[in-house]
Amino acid sequence: MKAQGQARLLDILDYWHKVEFFLPYALGKYVEDFKEWETRWLSQEILQQSKDSRWRNFSIPDDLQVKGFNLYIGVFDASVIATLCEPYLAALSVDENTFYEEQERVELEGLTCFAKIKLNAQAVPQLDAVSLSTAPWALGQTVSKGLGALGHQAFEDAKEQLVKLLHNFHGQRQQNDDPALMAEEVMHLHQLLCNWASFTPEQNSGSAVALLQVLTQPKVEKPLTQPSAAQATEVEDEEEPDTEIDILNSFFIKDIERAIASLQRAEQPLPLLQYLGEADPGKRIDLYTDNGRKAIYQALQPQCINPGHWPDEPGHAMSLMQQFAINTALGTLENSGVFSVNGPPGTGKTTLLRDMFAENIVRRARVLAGYSEAEDAFVGGKKPQVTFKGMPNTYTIRALKPELTGYEMVVASSNNAAVENISRDLPKRKSLGKCWSDVQYLQPVAHKIAAQKSDGSISDLSDEDKPWGLICAALGNSNNRKVLQERMFFAPVDSTEPNRPLTIRQWVDEYKGPTFKDASAAFKKADEEVSKALEERARYASLLEEMAATDEQAFLHLQQQSFNQAEQTRVSAQQAVDQQQQQLQASAQHLSSLQELERLIDRSRPVWWKRLFNTQAAKTHRDEQLENARLQRQAHEEINRAKSLLNNSLRPELESAQTALLFCKSELDTRLAQWQDKCRCLDDFASRLGRPNLPSQLSELENSEFQINGLWHDEALNRLRSTLFAAALTLHEAWLAEVAPSGSNGKGFSANLAAISLLLSNKTPEDERLTQVLWQSLFMVIPVVSSTFASFANQFRGLGAGSLGWLYIDEAGQAVPQAAVGALWRAQRAMVVGDPLQIEPVFTLPQRLVKTLGQLSVHTANDAFAPNRVSVQSLADHNNLYGSVFKNDTDQELWIGSPLRVHRRCIEPMFSLSNQIAYGNKMVFGLPNAHAEQDAPVYSSSCWVDIPGNVEHKQVVPQQIEFMVDLLGQLYLRDGELPQLYVISPFKAVRLALQKAIRMAAWARPNHRPKLPAGELKQWLKASVGTVHTFQGKEQDTVFMLLGADTEHAGAAQWAASKPNLLNVALTRAKRRVYLVGDFELWGSLRYFDAVSRGKFPLQRMGPASFLAKLNALEEQT
Repeated sequence: MKAQGQARLLDILDYWHKVEFFLPYALGKYVEDFKEWETRWLSQEILQQSKDSRWRNFSIPDDLQVKGFNLYIGVFDASVIATLCEPYLAALSVDENTFYEEQERVELEGLTCFAKIKLNAQAVPQLDAVSLSTAPWALGQTVSKGLGALGHQAFEDAKEQLVKLLHNFHGQRQQNDDPALMAEEVMHLHQLLCNWASFTPEQNSGSAVALLQVLTQPKVEKPLTQPSAAQATEVEDEEEPDTEIDILNSFFIKDIERAIASLQRAEQPLPLLQYLGEADPGKRIDLYTDNGRKAIYQALQPQCINPGHWPDEPGHAMSLMQQFAINTALGTLENSGVFSVNGPPGTGKTTLLRDMFAENIVRRARVLAGYSEAEDAFVGGKKPQVTFKGMPNTYTIRALKPELTGYEMVVASSNNAAVENISRDLPKRKSLGKCWSDVQYLQPVAHKIAAQKSDGSISDLSDEDKPWGLICAALGNSNNRKVLQERMFFAPVDSTEPNRPLTIRQWVDEYKGPTFKDASAAFKKADEEVSKALEERARYASLLEEMAATDEQAFLHLQQQSFNQAEQTRVSAQQAVDQQQQQLQASAQHLSSLQELERLIDRSRPVWWKRLFNTQAAKTHRDEQLENARLQRQAHEEINRAKSLLNNSLRPELESAQTALLFCKSELDTRLAQWQDKCRCLDDFASRLGRPNLPSQLSELENSEFQINGLWHDEALNRLRSTLFAAALTLHEAWLAEVAPSGSNGKGFSANLAAISLLLSNKTPEDERLTQVLWQSLFMVIPVVSSTFASFANQFRGLGAGSLGWLYIDEAGQAVPQAAVGALWRAQRAMVVGDPLQIEPVFTLPQRLVKTLGQLSVHTANDAFAPNRVSVQSLADHNNLYGSVFKNDTDQELWIGSPLRVHRRCIEPMFSLSNQIAYGNKMVFGLPNAHAEQDAPVYSSSCWVDIPGNVEHKQVVPQQIEFMVDLLGQLYLRDGELPQLYVISPFKAVRLALQKAIRMAAWARPNHRPKLPAGELKQWLKASVGTVHTFQGKEQDTVFMLLGADTEHAGAAQWAASKPNLLNVALTRAKRRVYLVGDFELWGSLRYFDAVSRGKFPLQRMGPASFLAKLNALEEQT
């Protein structure tokens, strides 16, 4: 890499590193999930007055016991960050849209803190397990030295200083008789941190300087233990203590630092380099152009189809652009790189990913099938030995051969729901086609993981929710990893039923499936059948393409032309021979005449004396003899010349022409036979495989039928490909069953399983190099795992550049660009899937601060990498050669990656409205029905409920809030349960006002009948009422969009309508019905919303009373 290019990459990473410094730890949001008795706010006054342990005494439930504490120290309000940085920020003109953008997207509010210190059950501080927020240090540096003083090395130096300070503090404490932390020491720690950071928040005596959280566990240990929901959301809760200071506020700083160090070592992590690289627009292929359609057609030929296919219904076909994305990604990422897919809602992103998973599993099975014995999968020679920090045992493990690695698959996202949708739903039976009910992979183990509760009992799962196999697992945070470990390895189910859930070791011990050799043979057979089928279809495609471009006359044209020319040459040669023979005959006849004349002349010879005296008669006679002789000689010469020409030239030329004619006739006959053979082959292919529906010209690829059904899909082929995938899973099972038994029966992989268990329980190998061996072993058992970006660094700590085979980033349009750095650095290949026309990532810091930090380098000054401007998706799209040009809201051209176009979520009018406002009408409707019958919870067609009014606070219109509360109450009282719908608003203030009003409503009070439990209402409000950001990646039958704002505060409405994103997300959450609630006159004239009010697909305008009356009437009819 050239020095200039490296400097650019390092500046980008350093920019993101600086940005991450200022992100506050969201202590206030974290505390929201605590129970009241779990926390205690500690003010200076409380701490100064506490002379004993009462400040840390909690009243906990009788069935629980204390297992430790978390002390959040140095509490202050996050808004201080903006205030203190203000003098150091670049001037920036702020229009009304920018003002509201900051109001709604920036979340620099609420309580934060300096650090988290863990205390054990006896309240002894664990000073080797300190988690530190970088924000206070960044503030101190900025105020004292300016923004330019921030940097990786400066912070490393500061951390070393803090370690010494904490070490000194610990040394002083050792003189105490009581090792438990005292209240005065909390104040001492607080002051220590403030001095270290050169920043002391302003506080009065009643303000909290710390928060103490008690951690509990059941008094009687149960087979499985899970932390409370609040504890589970903690930043990598209960991680093994580390001697280095952990980062509390940023999930990404450490991985950014690792990437910086990697580049400084001149390593070449290609996915990360490509992600940050400079695009070459000249090489791009716009898939909406003729060249693009040609590329699509070529990529969709049968030989390009992935052999491995998810066990879906055989009749279900990949859409055209789904298959293009799969084929092109597999081709372009053969060795390394990044490929991006633009996947709007409902376009089948999960379906696409399933086939990517299936193909990788098949490819790895192909490697396995190449071994004679299961044990051949391992590297020979000395076996690695792994020990874990703080653990006494040593495990002698087996390392996989290199050709079996590189197939590790990780799904990552900033969106919890996105990764859980994939990792929790794919193992369920409903993810398979009905004809594949016999497919399974480690099914008893998957069943135990899915169904076991924290007390060890097994849930009764529905048939659809029962797992078919352990295809993937939801990891990420510490709790998820521990749950997987406990359910996969421990707490066996007390049952003797043959189909009972099993631990992985029970499964190995009770395995009754095929041997490795038999499974390998079955896989090879299935693989050969798929190969033959694809080869056959490739020949069919080639033949169809060839014959579509010609007809019999054109096919025979060259040979017919050669034959015709040869015939003409033969005719000409024959004519020349005939002419010459005629000439020869004429010359012979002439000679004969001359010879006859000679006889006559001889007979008329004068008498001798006339000859003697040379009379005139004698002279005449002699002259006649001489002339006759001369003419005979001339005739002889002509005859000789004619014979020579005929024999030496004309006749050979004729023979040659005749030979050439025969050859050309043979060639023509052969070519004709080829044509007839091709026709017979075509008929044979058609009789066996049917006649595929192919475009007669490339422009027809735009037609809905080709977009929906794709090319070269047929049930027989899909069935063979899914069978191959099932055989690949069976081979993996057989391999595991042979290598994993304990003792002499196994091949050493049993120790790998034991080590994997410890890895999942957050134990760290002493030799970090063996971490990769253990993860590779885990992926041999569970092919796909998931993680949020927030947990990625901790989950995969110890893994270096290029250590993971495949990274799949879902909902990438929601992820800030720096979130993916660590994942891309660790990946060999990455597929990035998302939609930049959904909601941009939520970002905490003010625009001016982000802008000013960017201006510290020429490489980041243009906002091309600004976290409040770009996403993981947009950066990945930027360097994708395959994509299309989209004009954004300012009519600037935006290059998006390979687009998916067939929408199968929303019916009308949501589909057409979204297609019009956001996707340039490029989307194709893929559902069987565009309209739906009236159904619960709201028996009314989509409409606009027109409720004008004056705002009471920010964008809150009381009449609109009242309408929604009344409607929800009516539905609740009718059904006896909270309705299954979403209420979405563009504004945080409207969301908060509605949630408060619902909690205060009479029908929601605990003493009302039917009684609504407070916990249930709290959960419903969190899941069903929110801003547009809350519902990204989710779907629901019915959606209400509560608009708010009034004409006096039209700027807020104009901001919400400045881009299609907000309205587009709301529309595409709704599968069946959408209702806009707000001022029709105000919102209906704004950009994008005008499509809803008076475009091609307008919503009916109704008043609130009319809507409720119609709702009641329709309910009575049903």
